Amino acid sequence: MSVSPLTDTQLHQYRTEGYVHLGLVMDEATLEAIREEEQGFRNRKLRADPALANQTVFASQVCHYAPAVRNFCTHGPHLSVVKQLVGADVALWFNQFVTKNPDADTGRSEFPWHQDNGYVAIDPPTNVTVWIALDDVDENNGCVYVLPRSHEKGLLDHRRKSEDNWHLTVPVEGEGVPAVLKAGEAVAFTGLTLHRSKLNHTDRPRRAFFIEYAEAGARYGRTDEAWQPVVDSPNTWVVAGAAPLPEDF
Repeated sequence: MSVSPLTDTQLHQYRTEGYVHLGLVMDEATLEAIREEEQGFRNRKLRADPALANQTVFASQVCHYAPAVRNFCTHGPHLSVVKQLVGADVALWFNQFVTKNPDADTGRSEFPWHQDNGYVAIDPPTNVTVWIALDDVDENNGCVYVLPRSHEKGLLDHRRKSEDNWHLTVPVEGEGVPAVLKAGEAVAFTGLTLHRSKLNHTDRPRRAFFIEYAEAGARYGRTDEAWQPVVDSPNTWVVAGAAPLPEDF
């Protein structure tokens, strides 16, 4: 399949609002193959921790272990659009399954407002997250919400949600805009766009997969750590163009 290039109107929305709907980015065969890989990771984690059955299951940096994911992330039809948003030289920087199990009672599956760059900063902050629904998603089963124009505030000071919760968050007023998607559709947002997801009120898991792309010449860093080139991470794949040669090459 192919993904239509973003129009000038869509590009303007991404630049000004901090997000844009991409439409369908996965065909049915790819969707089924990636769902199967997600199920394998989820089963493994549930065997190790049965309590995750009513929480959110994360499987991060899976490209090395999941052929369908790797092929999509590095050669998928969405990459032409990613180059419109990031530039000619693009690195796959992060990827993660996020499966929100039914959890209307305990509230453990809610993911608070945050910026992706609040967890690991990217410089320059031109990175983009492509959030793909593996199931139809809406307000009832925990779709992602974005806060328009929040990227204009730059990188915000994130704090842990609580002492017993690793989620980072920032205070936000307002509900945000829900990204209602059909399975295989995606929304793209900047690494500085505030987003969150609420509870899954259904009786079925809400499966999603997201990929973060950055400029191949970018660098990353966490609090109190030295900046490192993105391409130095063992989980990075240059998927378009090339990274700049280091001075000591």
